[in-house]
Amino acid sequence: MRAIIPGLLFGALAAGDALADACYVSTSASSEAIQEVEQEFCYEFIGMRDGDIDWSCNNEESGGMMNSEQRKVASCADAKLGSCEAALTQETLTNPRSGDDDRGKPRPVVPNDAKVITHYYQAGDLDQVRIDCESSGGTWQAR
Repeated sequence: MRAIIPGLLFGALAAGDALADACYVSTSASSEAIQEVEQEFCYEFIGMRDGDIDWSCNNEESGGMMNSEQRKVASCADAKLGSCEAALTQETLTNPRSGDDDRGKPRPVVPNDAKVITHYYQAGDLDQVRIDCESSGGTWQAR
């Protein structure tokens, strides 16, 4: 009976990870001379199949100046400084911070109504995060 309980616990944890539909990201500069804009955020894909975020969340692109840690989570936390909602594009699947350069044109790889929502929890310059959101075709929503 004791062997069953750890097995059930492991199964529940593994199932919880399989249901993860969001990606939590924490970044820090490798040098104090580099000003961070985004420090802690979480993004989710809306209008996509379960698991479509997997590759994006495991695709760490590091330019050497920033240290980044990302992991799948079941959902993004509610407490946030603000959120950016943008159209989900083929490029967004690999880089969730990319913009919608086609602005409303049909997207053959992803559903036309699919969105990426990025929730910001900590930022060095929240005004710049908002500007980046809006200049790439997104809609900013404070808290």
